[in-house]
Parts: sequence; C-alpha cells; structure tokens
Amino acid sequence: MAKSIRASSHLNAKSIKRRAVFQKVVDAREQRISDRLKEDMLKQKLADLKKKEEQGIEIEVDEKKPEEEASKKNVSTSGWRDGRHHIYKKAKLTKKSKKKTSFTRF
Repeated sequence: MAKSIRASSHLNAKSIKRRAVFQKVVDAREQRISDRLKEDMLKQKLADLKKKEEQGIEIEVDEKKPEEEASKKNVSTSGWRDGRHHIYKKAKLTKKSKKKTSFTRF
C-alpha cells in the first residue's frame, strides 16, 4: 500500500531536507540579495553627494548615530487609538459614565 504524504516518516524526511539542503540555498540567496542592496544604497548615497557638491550645497555630517536619535524619541503607547472602532468604543464608554445615579422625585 502507498503511504500518505501526511505520514510521519514522509514529514520527517521533508523537514530534514528542508533544514539540511534547501536552507543553505535560501541563506545564500538572502546573503546575495542583502549584499546587492547594500551596494546599491552606497551608490545612491555617493551619487547624491556628488550632485550636492556640483550644485555647491554645503554638506553637514551629523555625528549622531541613528540609534541615539531613535532612543530619544518618546512614543506614547497608552491611550485610545485612531481607528473608527476605537472611537466608537470610547464614545460608548463616555456615555455610560455620564449616567445619572439618582432620580429626581416630584
């Protein structure tokens, strides 16, 4: 009888192949792509610098690292969001909180 493709022996063999054989190919491809992107980015920055020098614009180089700039920014993650369903929930909660607790008797 034929074994199902869901059989544990088939799944184990496929996972071993995936990790041992195919993962090397994927990693090599990712490395080539990242190297190419880095080179392209450097070429673009050099081209921009050359254009600015030709136009006579002074170039100011900031010695601050991007990590330092990112750490200085404080982003609040508390409070209501801008989504429509969040606004709806907020409105409903404020309505509930504005209920009168006592009745006026005549």
